[in-house]
Amino acid sequence: MVTTNAVREDPIEPGLDGPETNEAAARDSHWQDGYWGPGDTDFGTATPPRFAFADPHAAGLFHADDEHVTIHNRGDGSAAALIFFDGRVELRRLGPGETITLSDEDSFTYVQAPRRADGRPVIYGGVWVHRGRAMPVTIPIPSEREFFDQRYLTPWSADWVSGLAGCRLRDPVEDRITYQFRSGGTTFTVRNAGDTWVAVVHRSGAEYTVVECGPHERVDFKIAPYSTHSDVFSVVGPRRGGSPGHGPYISASGTVHPGWAGRPGAATAYGSVVIMLGSLVYSALPKRNLYLAFSDLRLCGRTHR
Repeated sequence: MVTTNAVREDPIEPGLDGPETNEAAARDSHWQDGYWGPGDTDFGTATPPRFAFADPHAAGLFHADDEHVTIHNRGDGSAAALIFFDGRVELRRLGPGETITLSDEDSFTYVQAPRRADGRPVIYGGVWVHRGRAMPVTIPIPSEREFFDQRYLTPWSADWVSGLAGCRLRDPVEDRITYQFRSGGTTFTVRNAGDTWVAVVHRSGAEYTVVECGPHERVDFKIAPYSTHSDVFSVVGPRRGGSPGHGPYISASGTVHPGWAGRPGAATAYGSVVIMLGSLVYSALPKRNLYLAFSDLRLCGRTHR
């Protein structure tokens, strides 16, 4: 589902990107104390601790299985990944907006919240990697597609039917959403200078792809100039409202059951841009000044695919 010809680069302005996971951990050497892991008195014992469970959808957690298996945190709170390999264990921070790339070697990862006040470890779910691919588990972390369908309007959503028709329209100027395109060019760029995660739905012919664009990031799409089919880029915002889901739970028999996602809220959108034969046909988004767009290319740092 996620586009393979889009590159997300950040930051688009200096000083706006967050710290690397390792840098953050180095500055706060006590972050591990709030999570279940090696060295704890209830870790590695014959009897496992009495776990509590939390809803991964509500926490904004999901996993993706592309070139490598990754775990993403799109929520406002911190989490941790406890990774079991053959013969060793790692505990890694997963802060807001951060991503962990898992090794291709076989492993099982518990994604957890900080311990409860009574000391009980809190589990969101697990990710099992076998031969470099994610495998089904009893209490899963949502997949990328499940997360996108729950958070945004996508072509796979039940309420897509008429595309953006019926969406609650958001103001792209107020939220600082712009695009860049030059007639006859091979790149279309969406820029998010605001503070809210958005997603871009790209329709090329009959094929749909979706990619997120985080706060103070940009996403580039490669397009074929003078193609006979149209390229439609629709920017959608987070859903509003909806009903909460339910985290995993333990039944009276002691069996652990997976949770479920809540009812998606009302879809929001900023509008679309249509390009055909190398020219702009329609736009509902403000266009960014080309000179300013080119001048900040040198500021782009890490590249995400």
